[in-house]
Order: sequence, then structure tokens, then C-alpha cells
Amino acid sequence: MKQKLVKKIYGLVSDKQFAQVIHYFVIILLVVIAGAVAIWMTEQGHETNNIKGFFDALWWSLVTITTVGYGDLYPVTFWGRIIGIVFILLGFILFSVFTAVVASSLIDKKIKERKGLYTIKARNHIVICGWNNSSVKILEFLSRESSDSTIVLVNELGEDKISALVNTYPAIQIKYVRGDFTNQEVLIKANIFEAQHVIMMYDESNPNITPSDERTIIAAHNLTSHSFEGNVSLQLKEEKYLQNIDHSKIKNVIIFDDVGGAILANSTLHPDIPDFLQDVLRFKDGIGFREISIPTEFLGQKYGDLRTFLYEKKGLISLGIVTINPQVSIENILSDDSSAIDRFIKKQFERSKKSFGKDESASQIKLKPQDDYCIQDNDYAIVL
Repeated sequence: MKQKLVKKIYGLVSDKQFAQVIHYFVIILLVVIAGAVAIWMTEQGHETNNIKGFFDALWWSLVTITTVGYGDLYPVTFWGRIIGIVFILLGFILFSVFTAVVASSLIDKKIKERKGLYTIKARNHIVICGWNNSSVKILEFLSRESSDSTIVLVNELGEDKISALVNTYPAIQIKYVRGDFTNQEVLIKANIFEAQHVIMMYDESNPNITPSDERTIIAAHNLTSHSFEGNVSLQLKEEKYLQNIDHSKIKNVIIFDDVGGAILANSTLHPDIPDFLQDVLRFKDGIGFREISIPTEFLGQKYGDLRTFLYEKKGLISLGIVTINPQVSIENILSDDSSAIDRFIKKQFERSKKSFGKDESASQIKLKPQDDYCIQDNDYAIVL
């Protein structure tokens, strides 16, 4: 609890501004101590003094410099009163400056946040790069199902549009970084390497730039080439670019409006299916597709037993299994001591320009597997 409070206070100002606030605070603290020592030494020995000890002096010094002036303790000697006058004037000046520094820091932070110029310090957040109509659906879903999430938008929308989004979805914490997400500096400002999930959209946020799948693919490759450990999802406009995607590093690739087109096509033969699918995809009334971990007691057991358990005990309909394939790179195989043999092997792989362990997709989906399918430890269930 205490750590969260400290982080929240620290997050109110930038590093430089925080240091400036601490600087003034230390000055005030030193002045308070110096004043306490001075008044204590001045008042000692006077027969009518009411500042009896150092703690009384410290209390008087703090009350005086903050201009509170309780009047319970006060100097009675000539030099004690001179010190009091100096402290009253000094306190007015110091606290006026201190208040101005804190206020300007908070205002500056708010202005930078609104303009998308503030560096994000959040971790395990969700980053949405680019913007189109599908982005609104993502925010709507997250506001219902993941209200404690921090969402960082990276695009070139105007301030008014971002402010409207923040007000429309108060359940989630929306932060904004303005800029082109193909720019590495912009992604770093979004603290993207600390994110748990990055969604790169077909970008229509800048009317002066023609949207293209090439920009999305470039940004994704820039991200995955830096050993990003979170999940990456892409939205492309055209299916022909799928061959340019490294599926071992990118979790999902969605063709823009491809699902919508398939639903419309399906309506020609099954007119009620589109309504059903739309309700499920919107997670209406909390009902929709989800991916869940399989209880450990079912590892090595038959899929049919798991399907029965989920339906009877959890009220879930099992639709399939997704198998997460462990990704192995040449770095995983080589030892940590980086011997001459290890360096030779790695160099030969680099010269051959061949990838290692990247031929298979990061995950494989088994829709409605056979009941005798044996569940593995890297399997997850897709349920409704």
C-alpha cells in the first residue's frame, strides 16, 4: 500500500521536476532546523521564556515558517523576536516558491499528457498503435472486461478526440503518446518494451499520410527485433502481406474487416448466424469466447473428460484447444559462458542467414478435437 502511494506521488511529476521539489523541501527543512537552534539558544536562560526545550523550539520554528501562527509558543527576548520577524518573511517567500514549483509541475504534466508528449512509466500495460474504427471496439471491450488495465494509445489524433475517449471510457486508464508508431523513439516514449500486449492497427489517424500495411509491418519488425517478450497482434488491410509476417513472434494477424466480410457471406445461407456471432464477439452480457488454463489434474487425460467437466462444473462449452509451441532460439541452446565453440556455432548460423526454430507458428488451434485427444502441459482451452 505504501509503495503504491509513493509511486503515485512520484508519477505526478517528471524526474527533473521531482528533484526540484525535493530540493526546495530540503532547503525548508534545513531552515526550520536552523531556526529552531537559533531561537532555542536565544531564549535559553530568560526568566519569562516559554520555549523550554529544543522540541518547543522546533515546533515554534515550523509553525512560524509556515505562517500558521498558533501563538502557543513565542519568543520574549529582543533577538528572539528579530529571528521571529525574519522567519515570518522567509517563510512567506519559501512556501510561495515551493507552492509555485509543485503547481507548475502538476500543470506541466497535465499539459504534456493531453498533448501526448509525456513519457509513459506504466508497466504490463496494453499499447494500441494506430487508429481506426476497430480501435473503438477494443476500448469498449476492455472497459467492460478489464477495467483495471492501463491502455496507451500511440497515434496522431487531435487532443479533442483523445479527451473525448478518456471521458467516454472512464473505467480504464487511457494514456496517450502522440507520434508515428514506426518511429522507435515514439515507441520508447510509450514504454513499449515493458508492455504485456501490443496491438498494431491499420492506421488512419493522420489524414495527411496514406494508410498502408507496410508501415504496420515495419513497426512490428522493429519491435520484435528487440527481444520484446510480450504479445504482438497485427491488423492488416490486405491478405497478400501475410507472407511478410514472422508468425513465431507475432501472436495474431487479423485482416481488416475480413471477419466482417465472412459474417456477411455466411448470412446468405444462415441468416441467424451473424447476429449470434456479433453478440458473442461483443461479449454481450458477459458471454463470449475466452481462453482459459486447463486444470493440472487433466494433464495427460482425454479431451472428452475435460469437455464434460467444463460443461457440468463450470457451465462452459469447450470449443477447442490451443497449443502454445515453445520457441527455441540458438541463444537458448548455447551455454552462458560463451566459449569459442559456442561463438563459432552462432557465427555459422549468422553466415548461413537461416532462422532457427521459427518455422512453426507460436500456437496451433485444434477446433473440436477428438474426445481421445491427450491434453498436454502447453495446452489451453477455448470456451464459450
